[in-house]
Amino acid sequence: MKIILSVDSEEKISMSITAAEHLSEMEGTDLVEVVYLNGGIAAVVERNRIKPMLENKKVQVVACGTSMQARSIEKDELAPGVVYVPASLKEIIKRQQEGYTYLVL
Repeated sequence: MKIILSVDSEEKISMSITAAEHLSEMEGTDLVEVVYLNGGIAAVVERNRIKPMLENKKVQVVACGTSMQARSIEKDELAPGVVYVPASLKEIIKRQQEGYTYLVL
């Protein structure tokens, strides 16, 4: 099973880290893609905060380029291991078409 989880506010970052861990531990889970957008985009520059996800082989952390641009975050500010996508909405739709389970925090 593959899961895409979107996180749209800074208040939900801590919860997203716990959720990604639990989802990755579920039997049958191959990948949890955590997409940070809107206010949640703050997570992608906080390496220490998202370190558990970056070290988890079943979790991929994704940064929305549109949200980065709105908050003047440059690609070189991303924590090492964070994947950049130009637009999170396109990423989410693409993953749903690929059969990912879509969850929103």
